[in-house]
Amino acid sequence: MTHRCTRALLVLLLLVAAACGSRTDDTSAEGDDLGEDQTQDDGTDEGVLGPDSETLGSIDNPCGGEAGGETPSGVPGVSDDTIRIGVISDRENDLAPVPTVGIEEAVRAFVEFCNEAGGINGRELELLTYDSQVLRTDDVTKEACADDLFALVGSGSVQDQLGVETRIDCGLVEVAAYSATSTRAESDLFFQPIPGTQSHFFNVGPCQLIAERFPEAVTKAAIVYTDLPAASTRGAQIRDNCEAEAGFDFVVDYPLPFGSTNFGPLVSQMKSEGVKYFTMVSAVPDTLAILREAQDQGVDLEVIDLGQQYYASAVADDGAADGAMVLTNTYPFSEADDIPVLGLYLDWLDEVGATDEQITTLGVQAFSAGLLWATATAALGDDLSRENLIAELEGIHEWDGGGLHMTTDPGANRHNQCFLYLEIVDGDFQRNFPDSGFECDADSVIETEEAYEG
Repeated sequence: MTHRCTRALLVLLLLVAAACGSRTDDTSAEGDDLGEDQTQDDGTDEGVLGPDSETLGSIDNPCGGEAGGETPSGVPGVSDDTIRIGVISDRENDLAPVPTVGIEEAVRAFVEFCNEAGGINGRELELLTYDSQVLRTDDVTKEACADDLFALVGSGSVQDQLGVETRIDCGLVEVAAYSATSTRAESDLFFQPIPGTQSHFFNVGPCQLIAERFPEAVTKAAIVYTDLPAASTRGAQIRDNCEAEAGFDFVVDYPLPFGSTNFGPLVSQMKSEGVKYFTMVSAVPDTLAILREAQDQGVDLEVIDLGQQYYASAVADDGAADGAMVLTNTYPFSEADDIPVLGLYLDWLDEVGATDEQITTLGVQAFSAGLLWATATAALGDDLSRENLIAELEGIHEWDGGGLHMTTDPGANRHNQCFLYLEIVDGDFQRNFPDSGFECDADSVIETEEAYEG
């Protein structure tokens, strides 16, 4: 990778952020496009962005200003001088590396940046952090409810179907980095910068592009997914909708037992079926091990099609993944010199001492979530309440985090309609499609009769 893209993007387990969710069940897949062949328009002159910048790419800087009145009484997490927020993410656990690495650091970076700018309308941000450890999402949500927070900001956990009822019961608004499950994506009081992962909508644009380019390969397809709820549900969505809408035929459909390391039989099945197309929803190490086994057994894969969790240097550095197509919701790190707000994200991660492994695309989404929450909160002035925050967020229908990612409609939780493919070429992630910006088409988001829940 070039520039800061050489930093490890170790996003390792069950990330389904490529289709992050919507909580509404009546959102139509039709409607006005948010932009076809979307190109980067950062809304600023060339230069380095900082706390004193009036605009951050395509958005106004929501941080800064002065308090103009008295604090309303009885508002959780708000005083005359401060606003208290929290972030939940998986960090330490005994199971496996997880894709939420970098989320907490990204929110810390946002808070440091915003406080350097003067907070929000003169109120300094206080951040509380919670480690959900994969299985403790509900436990830490109870802690967050008891900690007098105004909102959760930038959160993301693999098992995020846990803790939803707890959060709603205590009235805690969440502006998350992403949702791993439709349970969270479709829950009340929930927003995210890139909506997707929902039970009745799916973006078939990537499948249709691959089918157009490799019409024979997709008729000999293999899909592998870890047999945990989020990955299994995502695997079923890909299988069913790519078959129905793009002519795929998955001759191998393999639920991989969590923790399994015996990949020989799976690869033997792929070889016997003549598999030419391969996709997987699982951990990076397992996927790389399967690709190495495929090479050893002489499986000639024409297409390796991978999701956003595989935008990681560990994948690019492994020769078994050379030529793989990799989706991303956010602009490539190699383009940071041309996208000031992406450079801002990287600069403030440096300020909080983030490691190379903590600079991730999910971190970008967490930073965008911080800006989204701040934009809504700043608009309230001193009229701060959770109810007003919800109303303000529901009114934001065009959002790209200042130029960090595709343009979306978080206020309506409308399923994202865009995609961008990178390709691994000689150990480097290179833009493959489209030539610039994102490929966007409202018609690529289909409504499914079957509910993919979990």
